[in-house]
Amino acid sequence: MLIAICDDSKADAEIIRFSLMDITDELETVWFSTGDELIKSIKNGSFYSLVFQDIYLEKEMGVDIAKTVKELSPDTQIIFVTTSLDHAIDAFKVQAADYLVKPCTEADVVKAFTRVTIRLSKQTSSSVVINAGKDIRVFYLENVIKLESDRHYTVIYCRNNRTERVLKNFSEAAELFGGSFIEIRRGILVNPDYIERISGATVILSDGSTYILPKAKKDIVVKQYTDYLTRQKAAK
Repeated sequence: MLIAICDDSKADAEIIRFSLMDITDELETVWFSTGDELIKSIKNGSFYSLVFQDIYLEKEMGVDIAKTVKELSPDTQIIFVTTSLDHAIDAFKVQAADYLVKPCTEADVVKAFTRVTIRLSKQTSSSVVINAGKDIRVFYLENVIKLESDRHYTVIYCRNNRTERVLKNFSEAAELFGGSFIEIRRGILVNPDYIERISGATVILSDGSTYILPKAKKDIVVKQYTDYLTRQKAAK
């Protein structure tokens, strides 16, 4: 996810950036000190899923910048950051996703980001937010290879050898990943994108791991995977 921070105070922008770094390592942030720089970037083809927009810039109004951003990129979410609530009504007229008042704490930034991400995940189903106690983690479905049960925890295996162990029981975690994943055996949920092949009763994943299908599940899993391949072919 690419995130823009438009704020003429680098110190304030750094607070937001460092707060986001603790949520997931799959975020990339870009800082703009002016709205003009942000707008030019969007016009040049950059897409930002989220913009943290300061309302009071030295020579610009953040609300005006946000209006232009939404005109150019309607799917971009806006979180306003400001020292005053004076423009709250104007902010929400441009469909702001949230509104933060400076000085922002890390908790403020994380909560706002989480609210927006949950809203986006419900709309697009491309990401999953897991809130396990004080730990909030964001997972993008295309990067998740599989989930495995580990007693009261769930281990989530992602691309680039990234592994996360979250305090969430397997059934709850599996439900969050919806119907696009396939449960190949009890306590193991697999992203079909990463199934290299099914040979007999053996499922072979692209990360090299293999699983033997229980006799009672073999036909079900094969059908689910065949249906997935059929949908993929039809979409091309």
